[in-house]
Amino acid sequence: MLREDFYHRQKKHFRIWRFREWARGFLLGLVSILIILGLAYALKSGSSRELIGFLAQQSFPFEAILLEGAPGYSQPERARVELTRNQGAAVSMFLLTGVNIADPRTFFLGYFSPPPQGPVWLGWAYNPDDPEFEGPILEPIEPQIPSENSDQPPVLIPGAKEILVGIYNTHNSESYSGDGGAEHEFGENGDVVSVGETLKKALVRNGIGAVNSLQIHDAVEFMKAYSKSVTTATQMTKDYPSMKVLIDLHRDGLPAGVPKRTIMVKGQLVSRVLVVIGKMNPNWQKNEALAKELMALGEKKYPGLFMPNISYAADARYNQHLSNGALLLEFGTQLNTLGESNRAAEAVAEILADYFKK
Repeated sequence: MLREDFYHRQKKHFRIWRFREWARGFLLGLVSILIILGLAYALKSGSSRELIGFLAQQSFPFEAILLEGAPGYSQPERARVELTRNQGAAVSMFLLTGVNIADPRTFFLGYFSPPPQGPVWLGWAYNPDDPEFEGPILEPIEPQIPSENSDQPPVLIPGAKEILVGIYNTHNSESYSGDGGAEHEFGENGDVVSVGETLKKALVRNGIGAVNSLQIHDAVEFMKAYSKSVTTATQMTKDYPSMKVLIDLHRDGLPAGVPKRTIMVKGQLVSRVLVVIGKMNPNWQKNEALAKELMALGEKKYPGLFMPNISYAADARYNQHLSNGALLLEFGTQLNTLGESNRAAEAVAEILADYFKK
């Protein structure tokens, strides 16, 4: 009887141990697959540098995930495993919900008092087919420069035929907090509009005709700003038929813990510039070709000014269906200063001037 009881207890203990180990292996395998898929997506979309930078900045011990459960994994290392789990949970929570456990404000966005514009990630969660709320393309727009024998009425805007670059801001409220200011000026023109003005003036100084729209698009609904800015961008293509490059000027937004991006140009700190291409439009490959040409010129003139990889959005168009030369440029992040991004705009103006003069 004692022997049977002993074997029964041993068998029961053995089964419990195997189930726990199996469950642990399954969970670790699932986490590993999610990480691999995330890295694969980041590589494909050109955002791997930001993802790895964010994880590394958190001192994220990748190898601990793989070593967990391995024979010989010593007891003192268990604290490291727990740290890994906590960091993994924090990163996963941010990517899935937008809640950053290092920033208590983010806990209240989706429950107690969401801002009028709504958390940006909710648009992606509830509207995956149209994450930017752009709506359908109502009609094809192919602006043409009237010929001398054309029956079309002449352009009434003075100097319209000399305009080569158009600039506008879909998210006018975006600003820079590097100097201690707010990240947004909701309902008003923020710092990115000032960067647009700097870009325009620098282009003019370099002999390139440019125009900058001050029209606000995100005052009422931040998440539906593209449904407003498309009207401004469309009108610009009609008012300035000679325009070759149409720029939607933004600043990027990164989670806490990711350092700001700067390089040295002429002895001063300058924010880096990210090019974004929306593939949900028939012009995306032509937009891409223009972007790559400008980035190549930029790498020769000011190495590192442009981020090395274009960021692609498969489910958005960012008004880039309006022109073969439409680009979305993000000058730095919310962590940069206005001065750093203004200096980046002056550098980009020189590169655009080189492009047109070539």
